[in-house]
Amino acid sequence: MHRIRKFIEVGSGRIGYAMTDAALSEVSNGAKWSPDPSFSVADAILADPEFALVLKAVLRDGRVLVAAPKANGK
Repeated sequence: MHRIRKFIEVGSGRIGYAMTDAALSEVSNGAKWSPDPSFSVADAILADPEFALVLKAVLRDGRVLVAAPKANGK
């Protein structure tokens, strides 16, 4: 299946978007990435139309890494 997927880095919680976890591991010293089965590109764009910029970057560069989300209230 060839589609953009969301992955979460085991341990750090960083988020990566790519077609495969291998594309993410290349730039993160072989870290383990867990796919987010609930991720939907369509839902992400509807929630935030600027997410299209992330998709464009994934198609151009093969992957996008995002810092781990901060916990609310901390």
